[in-house]
Amino acid sequence: MKFRAVMNDGINIKEFLNVISTFSRMQKNLIINVQPGKLLLQIESEAYDGQYLWCEIDATLRDGFFSEYLMDGIDTEHNQIYMTCIAASFLRALSYVRNNSVEYIKLKLIKTHMPCLAVEMSTTITNEQDVLTPKIQHAIPVTVVPRSEWNQYEIPLEVEYDLSIAMPTGKSLRGLLDKKKNLAPTVTLYATLNDELSLVVETEVVTVASHYRNLKCVPAHKPGPDADANPTNLSEACCRVDTKKLAALFETINFYDVIMTANIRHEQALNIRFDMRQHAFVNYILPATNFE
Repeated sequence: MKFRAVMNDGINIKEFLNVISTFSRMQKNLIINVQPGKLLLQIESEAYDGQYLWCEIDATLRDGFFSEYLMDGIDTEHNQIYMTCIAASFLRALSYVRNNSVEYIKLKLIKTHMPCLAVEMSTTITNEQDVLTPKIQHAIPVTVVPRSEWNQYEIPLEVEYDLSIAMPTGKSLRGLLDKKKNLAPTVTLYATLNDELSLVVETEVVTVASHYRNLKCVPAHKPGPDADANPTNLSEACCRVDTKKLAALFETINFYDVIMTANIRHEQALNIRFDMRQHAFVNYILPATNFE
């Protein structure tokens, strides 16, 4: 098995740090799935209740997120690598770039006395006499997941949704959900083909609704070869989800330039997708809930 990836674009490096930071606040363990054409980062999904959070980074473009990307999986038939690590350890290894610029970050799977993900970065320090380019190196212990356990980390890539609607700013939603989570345990999101998004919480005493208008709403793109067939006949879709879980996501995200979209499977699931630059995105799926 081999894995080596290099990032040398400053904004991509910061975005990668933000993804790891977001995930480390959501869950203790981070799963890294290395594939020939992409790198997936995901938290240990609460599969028993349908909650998933993952980031997918396209690795096929040399002018994309990675300037270099090489890998060999466990064998030719199963050309992937799954490994797990402590998310906070990964975040500490990257922490230098939070307030400092670096020329590159290199990730490499190595084996000393145990498997580790090596994180190397180079920076430039200038004093009155010399220009120094020290290297900063960390080795994060990882557990390589055997092939027999890969199915534990499968994510739902082919979910069909009914409506897709553009989202308002993260800052707006963060403040709104922070207030709503103290009113009721659930919040219902309504999207309509009239380009309106509503967030509604209900208690025994009061119903509080917040409305956003002029947001583009379209029938959701369906995965697979029949993507253009049988579009939804719904003009409105809604999903009732856990208020605190949705609020927790917007409390932790901190991306530079992102387009947010909500995909709703009527009364079944909510998907929030964050499209970042250079063919990378974060997906968050919350199942519908019925508790009062």
